[in-house]
Amino acid sequence: MKQLTLRITRFRLDFLSQTLSIAAFAASAFLLVFALHIAGASAAPRPAQDADIDTDTIHFDSSGVAMDAYVARPKGGGRHPAVLVIHGEQGLDDSMRAIARQFAAAGFVALAPDLASRLGGTRTPAQMAGTLRQLPANRTVQDLRAAFAFLRKDSSVDPAKISSVGFGWGGWRSFMLASSEGELYRAVVYSGATPTQGFDELHAPVLANYAQYDFRTTGNALQTEKAMTGAGKKFTYYVYPGVQRAFYSQGPQYDAAAAQMAWTRTLDFLQK
Repeated sequence: MKQLTLRITRFRLDFLSQTLSIAAFAASAFLLVFALHIAGASAAPRPAQDADIDTDTIHFDSSGVAMDAYVARPKGGGRHPAVLVIHGEQGLDDSMRAIARQFAAAGFVALAPDLASRLGGTRTPAQMAGTLRQLPANRTVQDLRAAFAFLRKDSSVDPAKISSVGFGWGGWRSFMLASSEGELYRAVVYSGATPTQGFDELHAPVLANYAQYDFRTTGNALQTEKAMTGAGKKFTYYVYPGVQRAFYSQGPQYDAAAAQMAWTRTLDFLQK
């Protein structure tokens, strides 16, 4: 009986030892694969499109204030359509600069103003929410009109094809620019609020990209369509199922499939 007990004990110890060895091997393999994945990602070459664009940080005047802006443009001569990239609640951050570069790679001169310039410029995400609340809404629209005027003077820009694309907080401002700037070509809204009035003054067709789970703004789509149609204006909108408000921007809410579809529709709309 004693020998049987010893054999069972040895069997259990051998089995536990083998199990731990297998688990350790599996963990090591996972870490190795994960490390290789990260290394491969960090070692990946920059997208070829970046070699075909130029970027810079510039300043333009708005009622005596020097506004900062990020500009990305295709290399080469000739005139190009242009787009004002209007940032969201996070300010002019890296995701907005990346979007400007994407537009440049698609053949646009992209100007992304920092609408927080009057208060010292874009800061950390935690600071930005309070910063943007200090800006009078009408003042931000005036600053966008100044950016529009700046683009019209750019020799590489086709002044008849300057559009605006607003994200989140910037979506309402894209709408308002379309109603206050008669020469705006087209306006795009991503998850942006709709103005409560002034649809009769809209000069440009509007495209809106909404998220299903953005309960703050998506619910207004039907009302906006009715008001725009009643005013004889062109309004097209899409609701992307299963995504959150900031599905278009790199971060926890990013959805690659929805972002790509919205991007394709945006380009098709702006290139007409």
